Amino acid sequence: MTTSADEPKPTAVDARYGQGVQVGDHNTLYLQVQGAVPESGAVVTAIHAEPDAEVFVGRAPDFERLTGLLAPTEPGVARPVAGVVQGMGGIGKTALVRRVAVEAVASGWFPGGAVFVDLRGYEPTVENRIRPGQVFASALRALGVPAEGIPTDVAQQPTAYHRHLDLLAARGQRVLVVLDNAADPDQVRDLLPTPFAARAHRVLITSRDTLPLAGADRVELGVLAPDEAAELLRAVLHQRARSRGLPADPRVADAAAVAEVLRWCGWLPQAVAIAAGVLAEEPDFTMGELAADLADMRTRLDVLDDGVGGIHAAFATSWQRLRTRDPEAARLLCLLTIAPGPDSGLAAAAAVMGVDEVVARVRLRVLTRAHLLLGGPRRWQFHDLLRLAVARHAVADLGISSAQLAAATDRVLDHYLVTTRAALDWMATVRSQAPHPHGGPFTGWQDALTWLDTEQACLVAAVATAEEAEQHQKVVDLAFALSNLWSWRRQVADWGAVARIADRSARRLRDPVMTVLAIDNLAAALTEAGRFEEALQNLNTALLAGRVLLDDLAIDGRMMDDMGLALQGVGDAGRAASYHLYAADLFQELGDRRSEAAARSNAGSALQKRGDHIRALDEHTAAVAIFHEIGDRPHAAMARGNLAITLYELQQRGDAIDVFLAVGTAFEEVGDRRSAAQTWRNLGVVFREAGWLADTVQAFVAAAVTYAKIGDRRAEVQVWRELERIFTEAGRPDDARDAAERAAPAPETAGCDEPVQGLLGWRLRPDFEDEPTR
Repeated sequence: MTTSADEPKPTAVDARYGQGVQVGDHNTLYLQVQGAVPESGAVVTAIHAEPDAEVFVGRAPDFERLTGLLAPTEPGVARPVAGVVQGMGGIGKTALVRRVAVEAVASGWFPGGAVFVDLRGYEPTVENRIRPGQVFASALRALGVPAEGIPTDVAQQPTAYHRHLDLLAARGQRVLVVLDNAADPDQVRDLLPTPFAARAHRVLITSRDTLPLAGADRVELGVLAPDEAAELLRAVLHQRARSRGLPADPRVADAAAVAEVLRWCGWLPQAVAIAAGVLAEEPDFTMGELAADLADMRTRLDVLDDGVGGIHAAFATSWQRLRTRDPEAARLLCLLTIAPGPDSGLAAAAAVMGVDEVVARVRLRVLTRAHLLLGGPRRWQFHDLLRLAVARHAVADLGISSAQLAAATDRVLDHYLVTTRAALDWMATVRSQAPHPHGGPFTGWQDALTWLDTEQACLVAAVATAEEAEQHQKVVDLAFALSNLWSWRRQVADWGAVARIADRSARRLRDPVMTVLAIDNLAAALTEAGRFEEALQNLNTALLAGRVLLDDLAIDGRMMDDMGLALQGVGDAGRAASYHLYAADLFQELGDRRSEAAARSNAGSALQKRGDHIRALDEHTAAVAIFHEIGDRPHAAMARGNLAITLYELQQRGDAIDVFLAVGTAFEEVGDRRSAAQTWRNLGVVFREAGWLADTVQAFVAAAVTYAKIGDRRAEVQVWRELERIFTEAGRPDDARDAAERAAPAPETAGCDEPVQGLLGWRLRPDFEDEPTR
């Protein structure tokens, strides 16, 4: 920066911009532009090379990208003149560009000067928003132009500004202009360098909106990574402690409480900084106490109020802008607060609003451009704190009634129920010779399965939402449909959560059939979770109630088969076999071929555990034959997997390997990747016991890779650690080291260090209800 020797030097101040944590020594000039310019003047700050004076953590990829934009280039190398950092309020846009700018100045890249302008684009009062005409004179003064060189006529100041930038560009004196808080392109366009000056100068812009600026390089800013958020919390607390002459704050050592605080802050930099401020102001307030206060969603926003509005203030300015510009998009934002789950697809958003998908997409695009929703173009989500702010303030501000919210809830629950049934209609074609559905939202079973997987968290939340809305029939209908699928897909945690909700809703409906089936469904989920005693208690209750209230042989057979599975879990294979065989004979009498086959395969597993391998082989063979006859490919593969285990126990290793290889391929063909992983794992055990190293490694690697694809980190780590042991014993240290690296960092889950041993079988149930068992 150049300054006239005749002019007094500006006073150094402690500057804070926006909501970021920024502490530094900056020269700030408050200049009133005369003539047609409003009374509020622009604030222009000269940026100095003092990076250590600011609290800043993380953002390495974004920092590198922006510094690459600002760095000097070789002649003839073209780069965008402007970089736009965009994101929601409080995300740390200002902190990032300040840090990048300070580093660039420290590197000597901008000898012509570097200035910072807060355009105040989101001020509630329009008159307080800075327009280019209020900036020219201030910027010229900050760039070293003497007072007599700045026109008093406002109309001439743009020309003087650009003439000065052109002159500095011709001299090779590069200039950096940082334009913070721009709400629309009109606030920045006239401040951008001319094409001639753009070859030298650079501009950084921050905005909560997606600004349509041609040729600009855009950086989309998200929340901090958990470790970066933790470092920000520590850095702010330590800085506050140092400023008071105190030692480092010991409360950051409580890692579990720190993680909870950051989770409730949503890893949003502004929220993390405010949380640190709360702790700094109250030295006796523990990290755990702060986490407990933040955990209450009713008061979370109040805790994150720094005295000037906090998170709510950051949201309010964006909300008022949206409310004025697009009331329908504002209405959608409010209604989406009731949408179940962490995010919403296009169809769900359309159902919430009660419009077609084309209209919904237009509104969603408005919300994502304003960074009031994250994601797109297929899925959208709130930041958790923003959802709270919308639910608390915006819904009332827009006058949306509880009846309107209830109607939106009805629409989205109906959407999930109807679409889930349509998806399961397609899944039925995989396990039977059912005709393909006509019409509907899906083109095939793979498409339907992809939707079910994508929407899984939302579907769990939809069941909970239906219970909260006291729509208990929808709870039962949706929960039963999903339980059938998730038991097949091994989604045990979600199955259990949904089964518990369905159990409560069925009891409230006072429907004996629904109640008995709900108890049985919960017991089945408990069995898959390894809680066999609790499962048996529920099954005894369901069996007694069913026989007293229903006298339904099909339900009785279902519960007997489930009882056998739980008995296998507690090690009572003899009784389990008798229950399964009773159920199989009952289903045969009723003509229910699928249920009969499932019961026979389960009986085979129980007989095998009892040591009766010949009878087990007969039951498994009968089950496979029935499943093939009715065209049920998934269950046929599972029954064949159980058959392969029996063949192996009968010392027919070659036949067992052939069957395992065939069923592994079959599982992949029907989209059951967990069963495929289980099959490759079983093959690894068989090959290892045979001493076939190459085949063992190939099978275990296939299992680990497939477990990784389905997100089962515990099973994946267990297999990699088994491979580490195998490679170590084989004298292959490099491969052992690679396997160990793939296993790290290990999840905090018991059992990862246990050797992979024994063959895992399949529990079979009608309607995709089956799960591995030892």
